Parts: sequence; structure tokens; C-alpha cells
Amino acid sequence: MATEYLAAETAMKVESEEVPVGHRGGPPLYGRMMKSIQTGHTFGNRVRMLKLPLIFLEEGLYAGAITQFYFLSVALEAQLDRHSSDPMVAKVLGLGLRVAPGYEADLRELYGEGWREVASRARTAATEAYVGVIESADAVSLVAAAFILWGALVVGGGKATQAKVRKVIPRCEHRLFDVAEDMKKARQSFKNTFTAIGKEWPEHFATLEAEAARFMDLNNSVVLSVRCWGVTATAITAGVAALGVGAVVACRARA
Repeated sequence: MATEYLAAETAMKVESEEVPVGHRGGPPLYGRMMKSIQTGHTFGNRVRMLKLPLIFLEEGLYAGAITQFYFLSVALEAQLDRHSSDPMVAKVLGLGLRVAPGYEADLRELYGEGWREVASRARTAATEAYVGVIESADAVSLVAAAFILWGALVVGGGKATQAKVRKVIPRCEHRLFDVAEDMKKARQSFKNTFTAIGKEWPEHFATLEAEAARFMDLNNSVVLSVRCWGVTATAITAGVAALGVGAVVACRARA
């Protein structure tokens, strides 16, 4: 999973420098938004590289992690629907993306009966605060939020990612990664949509850049809030500690 995030980061850096064929009038919005989140994305990836190996030790920890982004996605998609009459939001909705159902399907499998209650208990304060930001956001900010929350799965998701994660956590279909049948087409459509938004609404260009960076920071606050230490990690640590104590005792005995 960590390697998928790093691959996504590499793609983001490359795409932030690309100018679509036929583009006129300065750097395209998509590239500028990608560039605006590079610092936050790099920090997030470093945190994920530390936390993901621990999270993948236990289904419960993994479920707790994706729970946070389930609530964020539900809030985002509900607000996008409420603002669907806004032309810019309508353009984003035209992508046809809906990621909340994939998260929900996975949580049903991982938590079982009563999954909603379990998920609610796992919701962190950082997620709660982020949901509040989404629920009070205007149309322009929601477009930036979609760029972050949908973009992560468009750039880093797909059936290949789904299959890799299933090898680690097999008791789940990991439908959250299955965002489109044709991922190459989905990525191009996502990129073209945000480039077009920059052309059609240049007055919001700077705001969208700034808001993308803000929502990336909010993503990172949620990643930091996710619990990554469980029974397995504790047992491993205890085992290593016991081996260490045993080694010291043995060395002293020999002395």
C-alpha cells in the first residue's frame, strides 16, 4: 500500500509539470493544484510509510484507518449533491465518481453486523473536525476537497491496487480502490476536468490552489490521528524486548 502512495506521488510530480496539448493562457489548474499539495503530500507519504506497516498487521487497524475516509467521503458527496446547481460543482459531478459506497462495502465486510456503530466509535477528533469543514464549505472549496479526496483514489487506485491490498488483508474485497473500469481513462478525465475548470473560472484559480493545499493538510491531520498500534505490534515489541533481556542475561551469566 505504501508503494502505491509513493507511485501516486511520483505521478503527481510529473503531471504538475505537464501542459496539456492545445492549452493556452498560463499553467493549467490541474498542474498548479498538484504542485500546491506536493509538500503536504510528501509529508503524508512519510507518515504513511511509518504507520502503514503497523496498520496492515491487523484488520481492525486497517478498518479504523479507512473508516476516517469513509466519513469524509460521505460528507463530501452529500455536500456536492447539495451544491449540484453550481456550474463548477456540476462539472466535478460530471466525472461520475462515487467513492463512499466502496468504503461502505469494505467496512461491512471488516466490521460485520453493526458496522455503522463500530465505525462511529472509531471516528477520530481530526475526522470530526474535517467533516465540519466540508459541511460548511462553499462550492469552490468543495471542488478543491473533491480534488483531494477523490484524486487520491483516481491517481493511486484501480484493480491492480485492489488486488495487492487483498493479498495483505484477504477478508475484504477492497472495493474502495475499484473506482473505475478504465483507470487510464478515469485519470485523464479527472485531469481534463480540473484543467477545464481553470479555463472556465479563472477568477477562482488562486483560491482552488490554496484550498487544495489546505485540504491536503487536513488529510494529513487525519492520517496522524489514525490508531496504528494494536495487539500484534505489542506482542512483537514484547517478544523483541524479551529477546533483548534474554541476551543481556546470557551475556552477564557468561561474564
